[in-house]
Amino acid sequence: MSCSHAHQIWLSRFIVVTFIFSIVVVGLGAFTRLTESGLGCPDWPGCYGFLAVPSNSDELRQAQQLYPEQPVEASKAWYEMVHRYVAGTLGVLILLLNILAWRWQTKEPLLPKLLLLLVLFQSALGMWTVTLNLMPIVVMGHLLGGFTLVSLLWFWHQKRHTEVVQTLPADKTRLLQGYLGLLLVIVIGQIALGGWTAANYAALVCTSLPICQVN
Repeated sequence: MSCSHAHQIWLSRFIVVTFIFSIVVVGLGAFTRLTESGLGCPDWPGCYGFLAVPSNSDELRQAQQLYPEQPVEASKAWYEMVHRYVAGTLGVLILLLNILAWRWQTKEPLLPKLLLLLVLFQSALGMWTVTLNLMPIVVMGHLLGGFTLVSLLWFWHQKRHTEVVQTLPADKTRLLQGYLGLLLVIVIGQIALGGWTAANYAALVCTSLPICQVN
């Protein structure tokens, strides 16, 4: 089925909704990290063997029997599970985007497939953050994957709505692209370093700026 004008409008709106949802997921991930709730549930995808956080006495007793070394902290467990629920919903939205893009034969056939592969890999990283006890390299990869999802969704939206106008000579355009590429690498590197620092709980090792006075 070809992509009519009405279909294009609906697909564009759906991309925007998914983009907003991806920002919410990244924000919830940061909140989960800042509240030290990444291991609020010691298993994955459930929580102490349940689909939701155990609440009544029977569920709490079963949870303690399964994981005696980790008492249930309801607030941290809920922070983690809400993040998982919303991230799961984002995965469903990206799957629906793939179905719509396939049915309506969009001009960007590779982007939705790339997004689907990325969100599946993000799910695996989410599982490994728990099963590998917040291994720093996994945590950093999960962070970069989240930012990549947000960026690709915005790129897809802009690609569908922005008309490229050649206003600079070709040589200056290439030079500008080179500068922008360098800036992109620097920004990605800075995000990765920040994620690595946070994942190793090293943010407060240096107590002064710019000189590092180690405690």
